[in-house]
Amino acid sequence: MVTALFTLFPNLPPELRHQIWRYALPDKIRQALYVYQADCLKLKRLKEGNRYYMNSDAGLDLLSEWCPYLLDPNPIKVEVPLLFVSSEARGITLAWMRGQGLKIHSYKAGQAPIAIRPFDPEHDTLYIPYDYWGGFLDYTLLSLAQYDEIYNYDLLGLKRIAVSEGLILDQERISETWLLYCGLEKVFIIPDAQSDMQPEEHGRKVKGRLELHDIQGPMRFWNNDRGCFEWENSADAGDETLKTAMEKACDGLDEWLQNGEKTFEVRAASVVRK
Repeated sequence: MVTALFTLFPNLPPELRHQIWRYALPDKIRQALYVYQADCLKLKRLKEGNRYYMNSDAGLDLLSEWCPYLLDPNPIKVEVPLLFVSSEARGITLAWMRGQGLKIHSYKAGQAPIAIRPFDPEHDTLYIPYDYWGGFLDYTLLSLAQYDEIYNYDLLGLKRIAVSEGLILDQERISETWLLYCGLEKVFIIPDAQSDMQPEEHGRKVKGRLELHDIQGPMRFWNNDRGCFEWENSADAGDETLKTAMEKACDGLDEWLQNGEKTFEVRAASVVRK
């Protein structure tokens, strides 16, 4: 019976067929969340001709280099079996993939094709797990030391960072870390960060992709006109612990933000696994 019904599909109006194909596509990737990896720093050997090149056996010709593509060696993966259903379905799927920033990944015969999306520091959010914060900070400081006099370098171009509520509360003067990222605009605090939100390592695979959710809740933001931090939807913050964490994430930033027309906000958010 089902097979007989599908034989009528080619006779449907093109507009209806296209709509059905679109309904069969995976969910749209919205607020993508990538988990920080500990191996996001590599050494780049300078070549002769570079103004900072030094011919030395002591490794002085090496320069540390941040590599955004190493933040998630296993990028967001989405199965797109519609690529091989028909030429019509393939065209619609490819258009959808372009809109999502997805690219076809190599796959083995007999397997469904996989689309991947690398980390985009302009639009995606980087989550730093509690246990990896020290390494993240060390890499940041090391990279800054290398680039201090070479470039006006905005590390990674990061604009969005997510951390757990516990990390904010346990770290002293954590807001000073934000000063190292000149382009940082948003910090998301995850009150209920799960223990399995860890980077992939030693062959362990993270199940499904992560996305931020409920980001329209409480927010503490910098008001350029008034020159101070203000609350929005603070009543939704729930207990006082979350409010304390959000306030701590903003401590000591006033002078930095007053030096220019900057955008900065701290939001509470939850995480869903797709």
